[in-house]
Amino acid sequence: MSALNEYYAALERLKANKPTKLPKGSAINNDTVALEAGRKRGSIKKSRYAVLVEAIGQAANEAGQNVPSTAQQIEQARNKTKAVKSDYEQLKEDYEKLLEKCNSLLLENFELKQKHT
Repeated sequence: MSALNEYYAALERLKANKPTKLPKGSAINNDTVALEAGRKRGSIKKSRYAVLVEAIGQAANEAGQNVPSTAQQIEQARNKTKAVKSDYEQLKEDYEKLLEKCNSLLLENFELKQKHT
């Protein structure tokens, strides 16, 4: 059986929710089809299997798995990056405050030891 036939057979098994190598209910995408066909993740390339990639996209849409467009994926990645940067800045600010407090307590401790000596 050729690789293309194996991919289509794997796609049909995923559409029927009867995979043999993946858990039931697995998402339908290029990687899961490749894994179900016994191949490596990323082995389905749009440049090599354009019709298959289109069929996988249609199957995912029919299964109710909305596959975001490239522009939507980029926007989601940007939003996630902004959120992570914001969290990082907040953590950095909190760290600086705690470091300042710790240094202040160390100085106070040192001064109190000096008084009692």
